[in-house]
Amino acid sequence: MAAYEFEQATMTLQFEVGRSAEGKKLYKTASYRNIEAAATPAQLAAVASALASLTVYPLAAITRLDKQRIQQ
Repeated sequence: MAAYEFEQATMTLQFEVGRSAEGKKLYKTASYRNIEAAATPAQLAAVASALASLTVYPLAAITRLDKQRIQQ
């Protein structure tokens, strides 16, 4: 039977850095790899808030992307 095997996780922080000439919001991102599989959303939010406090830009979004291998 096939099953998932955790491979890696990445957390991405998106910062709002201003507006374009057309008035659209502009963003920059910072990605952090090797996130623990067991990391909870509350833990990731706490880390993201701590990292965001080191920047002058407001934090717009936090995402987590998990990569899993399918074992047969």
